[in-house]
Amino acid sequence: METDCTPLPESPKHYGRQGIALETYLFTLNHLVKLASTNGWKAHAWYRAKELETHPLGIYKGISQELTQIMKAKNEPISDK
Repeated sequence: METDCTPLPESPKHYGRQGIALETYLFTLNHLVKLASTNGWKAHAWYRAKELETHPLGIYKGISQELTQIMKAKNEPISDK
C-alpha cells in the first residue's frame, strides 16, 4: 500500500548523544507524518505526538507542533499565480 508521503530531508550524520537524539527525533517525526497521511491513522499520530512531548529526557519537545506544520503544508492547495 502506497501513501502520499513526502519524506523528510536526509539529516547529516551526527555523533554522540545529541546526534542519536536528533536522528531518533527525525525518524519518529517522519513516521508520525506517514501515519497522519494514512487514512484512519491521523488521530493516533496526533495522540502519539502529544504523548511523546512528555518524554522524560525532553528529546521530543516540539514534535507535535512540527507534525502540525508539516501536515498543514502538505494539505495546502497549490495555487498557480
